[in-house]
Amino acid sequence: MNDFDEQLRRLIHRERHNFAGNSSRAIVELVDLLFNFAIKMRASDLHIEPFEKSLRVRYRIDGQLQELHQPLPFHLADALTARIKILARMDTTAAFLPLDGAIQFGKVEMRVASMPSFGAESLTIRLLDSTLELHNLKDLGFTAANEKIFRQMIDSAAGMIILTGPMNSGKSTTLYAALRELNQPTRSIMTLEDPIEQHVEGISQVQVNEKTGLTFAAGLRAMLRMDCNVLMVGEARDADTSKIAIRAALTGHLIFTTLHANDSCSAVFRMLEMGVEPYLLAATLNGVVAQRLVRRLCPHCKKILSDGTFEAVGCENCRGTGYSGRIALHEILSVDKNLRSLILNSRDLDEIRAVALEAGLKTLADDALEKIRAGLTTLNEVRRVLGLVGDDYFEHSARRIENSFSGNK
Repeated sequence: MNDFDEQLRRLIHRERHNFAGNSSRAIVELVDLLFNFAIKMRASDLHIEPFEKSLRVRYRIDGQLQELHQPLPFHLADALTARIKILARMDTTAAFLPLDGAIQFGKVEMRVASMPSFGAESLTIRLLDSTLELHNLKDLGFTAANEKIFRQMIDSAAGMIILTGPMNSGKSTTLYAALRELNQPTRSIMTLEDPIEQHVEGISQVQVNEKTGLTFAAGLRAMLRMDCNVLMVGEARDADTSKIAIRAALTGHLIFTTLHANDSCSAVFRMLEMGVEPYLLAATLNGVVAQRLVRRLCPHCKKILSDGTFEAVGCENCRGTGYSGRIALHEILSVDKNLRSLILNSRDLDEIRAVALEAGLKTLADDALEKIRAGLTTLNEVRRVLGLVGDDYFEHSARRIENSFSGNK
């Protein structure tokens, strides 16, 4: 039994027997123990979930949820939830409403969300560690060719740059790295976020607050009166926000935003679907970056195979997973004259994609191939991330990667 398991067992025992009124103190120490363990394991999220006889605790590490220790007794649910909600300044009496709050735990900011569940409340806690090294563009895993294209896009005086991908695909990390690259005394940079995930010295960052009327659309309208050079809008989540952002790009601002779409070409199609006028999008869009995160092979135990790829083995350093950390796959669509003409005259996704590929677009699958061959990740890991069931485009990409190593055409 390791030190963590022993401390966990001791605190559960103390709370169960409630020696000399020490129950509340044991709960305080138990919460601290879970938080410190999550930080030590480099977890991005901590999940506490009630079931009929126990509380399951899971940690999201390198994008994967893992159970790393025994479940907690169910009778701890109310006390544990109350302690975390007190720290997060949430209403402890509102057990039947979803709530959210924040905790500053040392150097780590935690975003807490509660949800009524089976006989108790489920808690999800996101960890934002300010002590972690902030990424620059060169640290993001771009290939040399992709980094050159992206730098050209962000060096523009005006226009729009869209980052797209599912939740937890590294979009915010790339956005912040780009903003830090542009953060010079000669530029005024403002962001509109929900929530603010990293605080960057020299950049004015604004938190969306829909309760007070500070929505993305309202905040963006106000920012256009603030003499900014660069604006980052956390998400183009509706037609109103998208149209204001487009018009801001048209009037000489460099705009960064995110959008939920499967790939770079789909993001262009999605903007048109949201009602953005084709002539405005064609005039302002600099490019789109689509991303996915795959787990990086553990450098201590990875094993090379006969076909030149590597296998995840597992060792003490990676807790037997074979992976340690994550790396991004990128697909960067730079909008040229031909693509602008197509955006202006067509709304056909397949045609947009065909023209982009003919112009030399390196897809997520192409980028994955390079990183597999470089020994950064594995074929199985890429297949897991790109092989999305029901999506023909990604299924085709995943098969193409597999075929490239099997010798098939």
